[in-house]
Amino acid sequence: MKAWLFIQTIIFESLSFYLVFNHEMTPVMWLSFFSTHAIACGSFSGLVWLLLPRKYKFPIISAISFLFLFNFFLPLVGMIGTACSLLIGLYLPRKQNQVTWQECEKSPLPQSPGEVLNTQFGTGALREILIHDSDPDRRLLAVGAIRHLPRQHAVPLLQLALKDLSDDVRLLAYASLESIETQINELISLFKKQLKHNMQASKAFEIAQQYWELCYLGIAEGILKKHYLEQAEHYLKLSNKIEISASNNLLLGRVMLEQKRSQEAIYYLSSALDGGLLVKQVAPYLAEAAYLSGDYKKTKNYISYFPDRKGEQLSQIKEYWS
Repeated sequence: MKAWLFIQTIIFESLSFYLVFNHEMTPVMWLSFFSTHAIACGSFSGLVWLLLPRKYKFPIISAISFLFLFNFFLPLVGMIGTACSLLIGLYLPRKQNQVTWQECEKSPLPQSPGEVLNTQFGTGALREILIHDSDPDRRLLAVGAIRHLPRQHAVPLLQLALKDLSDDVRLLAYASLESIETQINELISLFKKQLKHNMQASKAFEIAQQYWELCYLGIAEGILKKHYLEQAEHYLKLSNKIEISASNNLLLGRVMLEQKRSQEAIYYLSSALDGGLLVKQVAPYLAEAAYLSGDYKKTKNYISYFPDRKGEQLSQIKEYWS
């Protein structure tokens, strides 16, 4: 079959060119040329289709139509080009690389704050080193790099390092956490002295913020966390007695939420909203308070104010509730 198609292609294509170069081209001769050329193209298209790999043969009509039209509108040149492409593709395929990975040298861990921010070692990479790297020295270096991260990123990683099998890693992580807690407690002590000499709402608010940070970062747990939340509540209410502000009420609402006092949280968060804060600033906390209270209608209403940016947690919550 293939041999017959090949011979038929040569005969009819040769005949078509013989008609062009050896006869005066009248309308009848042109018709004869196109007829013989079309038969040659049809034979050649059938031959090529038989030689094609199976995945290129279907759909049949599209494959054969493309081959026929390509060769028909490029007399002889199209056939030569198709034949060369087919032969090269079938018998000289591009070699596939069997290596699916590339070994690279271990990059040194950063030792200063600027280096942490400007390299590939973000929180995710440092966490993977703490969990999966078998070299204790490298895990120790990772803890040293974590110390230069912002507190909200550093504390969870340092708490993870407290579970490390290496004593050196655990001790450095503990010392780093203690250093953060000490810095915050020193600020609290300083602000309390300033508040004692000058009763200002801003000073009371700063003290409450530091207590809240101890809880928010996850440094304090259990009874100590409860004590810090009570202290934050005390100083925020003291700040409100001196001067009521939307920021005070917002933080106070968050403190109430952390204590699972949803009704009081709604009151203070609503006051923050009435005090001039944007709805999108307060909506996440109001939605949480309404959910804890069992008011799902209000929860859905507040969730509608969440941002639409893809990938963010609030956007995912909004999509789930919509």
